[in-house]
This record gives sequence, C-alpha cells and structure tokens, in this order.
Amino acid sequence: MGISPARRYTALAAGLLTLAALLAAGGTSAPTSIGIGITLAALLAVWTLFDVIAGLVGKVVARSAAFLAISAGIAIALLFADSGTTMWPAWVPGPLSEFPPARVILIGGIALGQVTTANVLVRLILDAVNVPTKEGSDRLRSGRVLGPMERLFIVGLGLAGNLTAAAVVVGAKGLLRFPELAASESSSRAASPIIIQTASGGDPSKVIEPGKTAPAHQGPNPVTEYFLIGSFASWLIALGGLGLAMLVLA
Repeated sequence: MGISPARRYTALAAGLLTLAALLAAGGTSAPTSIGIGITLAALLAVWTLFDVIAGLVGKVVARSAAFLAISAGIAIALLFADSGTTMWPAWVPGPLSEFPPARVILIGGIALGQVTTANVLVRLILDAVNVPTKEGSDRLRSGRVLGPMERLFIVGLGLAGNLTAAAVVVGAKGLLRFPELAASESSSRAASPIIIQTASGGDPSKVIEPGKTAPAHQGPNPVTEYFLIGSFASWLIALGGLGLAMLVLA
C-alpha cells in the first residue's frame, strides 16, 4: 500500500495507546474492558499490518481481513460506546465540558477517520477492482491531500445541514480535475499503436509502426478509472461517516 513498515508500526503503537487510554477512562467494567480491548487491538493489528499479512496469506485474504477489521471495529465502537454516564475531568474548561465525552470522542474519531484511514480504504477498494493506481497517483498527485479535505467538507457541511454546499464541493473537484484527465486521455491516444495495411490486402495486420510502442494498458484510461472509482469510493466513505455522526448525535 506504499506505507513504510516504520509508519505502520508507529500507527499501531499509537492506536494501542489511545485504545488503552479510552478504555481506562470509560465507565465499563474491567472484564468487559479487557475483552473489548483485546478484540479491538487484534482488529487494529489486522488493519495496520496489511502488508505483513499479505506476505503470509496472500493479498486477497489480507484485503478481505482488512475490510472485515475496519467494519467490525466500527460496529464494536458503536455497540459498546459509553452510555453517557462518564463525565469530563474537572480540569477540562469551556464549552467542551458541556458535551458528553463519548459523543465528542466518536465524532472526533469519525473526523480523523476521513484522513489517512479513508485514503488507505480507497486504495484497498481500487486494488480490489484491479484499477491501476501507480499511473493515477503519479498524474493526480494532490489526491491524497484533496481527498481528506473533500471528505471533511462533506461531513462538516452535512452536519451543518447544508448538503447542497457539499454537492458544490464535489462538482468543483470534477471541474478542477478535468484538464488533467483530458491531458491524460490525449497522451493515452497518442501512445496507441498504428495499424499498417498488409501488402496483399485483406484484413490489416496489427503491425506497430517503427519507433512506436504499444501502450502498457489496453482498455479504459487508467487515470480516468482511478479518478472516477476513487472519487465515488471517497464520497461513499464521507457519507458513511456523516451517517454515523448523525446517528451519534441523534
């Protein structure tokens, strides 16, 4: 997935520490906290160590396990979330102390999930449908930054009750990306092989003109596929986050 082992292990360690702190501060009984903690720690390890697992059991199994881990983790977090009895410590000042800690933590987790976690999830979806990602990521380099910003805009505007403005953000992305997609399409057509008629007539033979090379990818433009499928996956993740946030705030 293009993430160095050091970053993966750092993310795993940070996630385990955060999980331990949240369970310790929660109002759940010790046996339940231990069971939830072990389960979530295992799911977190499956999610963050995708490349390691892929090397052991294969990419398809590792990808399925990663999807299952993120889905199960969200379900457990919602099912066993604090009931609202836990209060903020006395040193927490300002308006933050007026909101239940469980809601603040869940909303914060949803917002953070729209950043790096959602980027990895989009990459897994692209990989699952066999969309080449290298050329797309090289052409559309700012996608890793624009994607999180776009998802946060959708979630924030949705919570503010203004999904129309979120639609404007989505439309603006298409307009901004159109020149790059058009340039990629032109480059792809320019690289197509040139067919030469055989001397004896009949059907043309698929002979490449000297100096020309066949394109590496046949079929739809990989950059366009990367953009469309990646964008729809990103929007679905943002809408899923928005739905969870509205469920928590209901």
